Amino acid sequence: MKHALIYIRVSDEEQQKRNVANLPTQQKKCQDRCDHFGLPVLKVFREEQSARTADDRPEFQKLLDYCRENKDKVSHVVVADLSRFARNMEDQVTAMTRLARMGITLLSVDEPHIDRTAAGRLTANLLGAVNQFYSDSLSERVRYRMQEAVKAGRFVNRAPIGYRNVQNNGSKCIVVDRERAALIKKSFELIASGSYSSDAVLRTVSALGLRTPNGLVLPKQSFSKMLKNPIYAGWVCFPSSNLKCKGNHEAIVSDEMFNAVQDTLAGKRAPVPKQRQNPDFPLRGFVGCYKCGKPLTAAAPHGRSKQYPRYWCWQKGCYAVSVSKEVLEKQFVELLGMVQPTAEGIARLPQIAAANWELRKKRVADDKRALQGRLNQENTLNRRAIEAKLTGDLSPEDFSAFKIEVTSRIAEIEKQIKSLDSELSMMDELLAQADMEAINLAMTWKKGGVNEKQELQLAVFPEGLLWSSEMRFFEPGNTSLRQSFQRLWKELEEESSSVQVGCGGWI
Repeated sequence: MKHALIYIRVSDEEQQKRNVANLPTQQKKCQDRCDHFGLPVLKVFREEQSARTADDRPEFQKLLDYCRENKDKVSHVVVADLSRFARNMEDQVTAMTRLARMGITLLSVDEPHIDRTAAGRLTANLLGAVNQFYSDSLSERVRYRMQEAVKAGRFVNRAPIGYRNVQNNGSKCIVVDRERAALIKKSFELIASGSYSSDAVLRTVSALGLRTPNGLVLPKQSFSKMLKNPIYAGWVCFPSSNLKCKGNHEAIVSDEMFNAVQDTLAGKRAPVPKQRQNPDFPLRGFVGCYKCGKPLTAAAPHGRSKQYPRYWCWQKGCYAVSVSKEVLEKQFVELLGMVQPTAEGIARLPQIAAANWELRKKRVADDKRALQGRLNQENTLNRRAIEAKLTGDLSPEDFSAFKIEVTSRIAEIEKQIKSLDSELSMMDELLAQADMEAINLAMTWKKGGVNEKQELQLAVFPEGLLWSSEMRFFEPGNTSLRQSFQRLWKELEEESSSVQVGCGGWI
């Protein structure tokens, strides 16, 4: 007895959402034709994929496999029209040939003259060429529009997990999905640390609540793709043309974090980001070598029983300076002690006074707000981890490892917030003194945080300073020191005739 299979297709899920009657209409059309010829329908295959290639259509492959396994039962494959079957000439010819060899006829409702005759094959080939031309020309237009969107920094495809598609002024764009973004960021952080495997991280963030938009646990393959997707670092790409542009969407992780994860996944040692501001070495990058003029670097090498913090010249072929942290910073404090302007004078100097502090205070507030947001995220993840452990979703081993990581990060963030609060309190105190007494810059520098120290250094000596072991900061080649003193005195004299300056007799 003859039986039929029905194959219906739309290009993607979005097309089906826009026209929910599309697939049902195709199915009814095919069912009516089967009823007309008295063909019982064994199975209906529904596809939501483009027909440009056969390999990317799982339901189409299932159809061919079903025909091969049941070729004694199946006599016809019915489609609404040939474009539903294929939009690629090679795939169309190959699939029709395979069906013909199994004795199965392809029946198109809208193109009834397609058969195994010469005229029928010619008709199928002509229609196939037209369908492929339509698909190719449409693809070219879509590619051009997508390339232009990428160049403009827009991501116009379906938003990956962690983002949501929205309309902004009539254009598609993506915004961060706050519910999932914290867990995605945590995934990158754990991988970048080099202490966790991808499987362990996936188990952990899944237990903490990371799910797809459909509420499913993220598959391993999807999680791996997520970790390699530069969109999370703020980039949009068009892979077929190697086009990569900075996106106008909010990044979930930094470029440094993303690159560290790629190195970890590739089996390389994750690079440790260089700390731009080290509170232990405030003069690093500010004081230079008297011989080559390059800024000194700093570190605390280990000895047998303790550390020996030092500043030194790192330039190849020079290495003229190597001095302990204690000596160099003591010399700098003594140098600042020579500068004793009055409170009235210092309040009027724009590079040191309140105007500069207002800008710094705004930056401190922004930094604190960002840190508080990170702290809230870490506390939320910590609470979720405890709940997941109590419900058995997170194993004791994974919980213990995650707990150590989160506790460490919370402590570090709280330390940074405390440091910012200390800077605010200390600088406000400094400005309050400006109404009644002269400012002791040396004491101010010693009490300040790393940000305030560096601002004060550059305010008094904007060109930096040179240092040698013989002459210290009074190295003859250090003309910027004399110029800085002379400029400071001149500004003070212009601002107020009552400014009193004590310089220890050096100038």
